[in-house]
Amino acid sequence: MSSIPAVPGIPPDFRTRLREELSRRRLVNRRYSVRAFGEFLGVDHSTLSQVLRGIRPVPAGCIREWAARLRLGAEETALYAAADLADDFESLARRMRHMQWMAEAAALMGNSAHWQLLQLLRAPDWRPDVRWMAQRLDVEVDRLNDALARLLRLGLLSVEADVWRDLSGLEDPGAANLVELALARLRMTMSAS
Repeated sequence: MSSIPAVPGIPPDFRTRLREELSRRRLVNRRYSVRAFGEFLGVDHSTLSQVLRGIRPVPAGCIREWAARLRLGAEETALYAAADLADDFESLARRMRHMQWMAEAAALMGNSAHWQLLQLLRAPDWRPDVRWMAQRLDVEVDRLNDALARLLRLGLLSVEADVWRDLSGLEDPGAANLVELALARLRMTMSAS
């Protein structure tokens, strides 16, 4: 189990959170035992004792259940659960960047509006009107806006007032060419963050 980054008022790991909760309960009732705390959490007292002493990790899948019984907030619970899945917070951050990259890549490959929009920019009757573009490309406005935002985010398109510029540098912004370029940009963007 790893620590979460320093967050004011939140212990750095779930084991520390459990220890603090046991101490708090013992302040209220000096006779409150690990056995009673284990019963409250729905775990054998010997397992809980080993967790509290650092002999064994929190059993897989118990963080969310125990956090719910302790009435911890959703954000705090999510932090502990995420930290438990990662070797350390840096590896969690790397996994999150990788997942974001995969989602962006999947969206690029699954939404033809990306390359169609860049091709449409070259049309002689071009209009800087998203509804017109969506109708012309036969796509939903939301889907086109999603593609537009991604192209802007990747620096493949610029929009200033009514001036739209294809920054891809591609002679033919067809599907294969754009996906290859966009994935390279995504890798650069994700590795820089």
